[in-house]
Amino acid sequence: TPPHPIASMGCTNSVQAATVQEQVKAGAHRARQAGENAAAQANAMMEQKTGKTAGQWATQAKEKAVEVSANWSSKIQAQMETALANSDNSTMNKLLDSAMAGQVMSGSQMPASVKRAANKVAKKQLQEAIASEDPKQLKGALVAAKRLNAMDLPEFAAAVEKYREVRKLPAGWDVGKMVLHRVGDKMLARLQLDDPDVKAKFQSLLDMTYRKVYTRDRQGQPVPEKLELVSVSAVTNADLWANYMVRRETIRRELEESPGGVVQYEVDTVADGTTKEIAQSLAADFSEPLMSDVNEVFLFHGTSADAASKITQADFRINLAGSNAGTLYGRGLYLAENSTKSDEYTRSLPTGERHLLLCRAVLGRAFYLDTKDADPRACEDACLHGNCHSVLGDRKKARGTFREFIVFDEDQVYPNYILTYRRIEGAPDAAGVRTLLVCCPAGAGPGATVALKAPDGTDLRVLVPPGVSPGQNFTVQY
Repeated sequence: TPPHPIASMGCTNSVQAATVQEQVKAGAHRARQAGENAAAQANAMMEQKTGKTAGQWATQAKEKAVEVSANWSSKIQAQMETALANSDNSTMNKLLDSAMAGQVMSGSQMPASVKRAANKVAKKQLQEAIASEDPKQLKGALVAAKRLNAMDLPEFAAAVEKYREVRKLPAGWDVGKMVLHRVGDKMLARLQLDDPDVKAKFQSLLDMTYRKVYTRDRQGQPVPEKLELVSVSAVTNADLWANYMVRRETIRRELEESPGGVVQYEVDTVADGTTKEIAQSLAADFSEPLMSDVNEVFLFHGTSADAASKITQADFRINLAGSNAGTLYGRGLYLAENSTKSDEYTRSLPTGERHLLLCRAVLGRAFYLDTKDADPRACEDACLHGNCHSVLGDRKKARGTFREFIVFDEDQVYPNYILTYRRIEGAPDAAGVRTLLVCCPAGAGPGATVALKAPDGTDLRVLVPPGVSPGQNFTVQY
């Protein structure tokens, strides 16, 4: 019986593929062998003409570099000794610049004379900065001392405390670490919080502000069953904190001088009970209690890992507002009291980790809206030209979803903590059936087909059930 034509074709293709693969391997081997032969010939020719192989020349060059470096270091030391003896500050500074360029300023390599000169220069700069009480000069002297590896001086510690005093930084901030981890011209540090009790507070805050409500901003993805904390970092940024404190005081004075006072709204993150205790303890960690007179609260902001890093370094950018969260209430910074609302705007890393910022925010006098529709320009005008400082969009009352808090001044928000977490999705039931909450999109009604993608990647086409209008939620199973 002759072979089946399809089976015969498959066998022929397999043989041809194997032959091509062997040819490729053989070609690669020949190319590698040719390269090795050429290198050997070049090495032999060099040895024949110079009496040394390439490896021997490389070793000699390395030894010569070490010798030159040692001679240069000895020369620097001798010149520095002379400058120290003559109190020649100009020459000392020039030699220190050369030493820094030559990478001999580390503790293990720094010659004694260079160390003495570095300490002398740094000490003088630190003392002058402390006497000036100028935050810019203090920061410059601290950074210079770091570069000179002179942070063990008593004057360095004194300058740190003076800088903390004049910038009104919280007592718990490690200003020395902020100098060490300085980014560009920013004095900042992100401190990993590993204490299990502290991390438990943040997990409780995520849990207690959790609301399983779907909105169309989830774009078809379900509300996770839980947000599981992975890690927490406290952000200490001197410039951002100073700007925030100045803005808070400005709003306090405005409210104090204006008639009618201010309406205080209870926010889930600082509501009575456990969340309020947690918020108070987190504020106490920064030695700066929340100021209820100006509606100062903790609120969430969902973002990506990269954006979180940029925000904590250089503040929020109003010109990017709305690129992720929309501009229903104007072009401002959007914050939420519920972790699941801000979770809508996060972006996952390949590891599944996401990022929320827990921010201190001054809401001041809020422009309150509980209507289904809003005029974004009116919201902006109320804060930019009126006597309001923020917008409170009560979508919880209008649509049954969430309240949103919007400010139009970056200085009214301080990104206090970076929360890294994972979504915990709902497991299928015993029969393998999953449940998904869907928001009926605009323009769709009963009987319409809605296309969406489930979190596990499944493409779904679901029918809008009777009695459901755009904006309302309904449940599907798959």
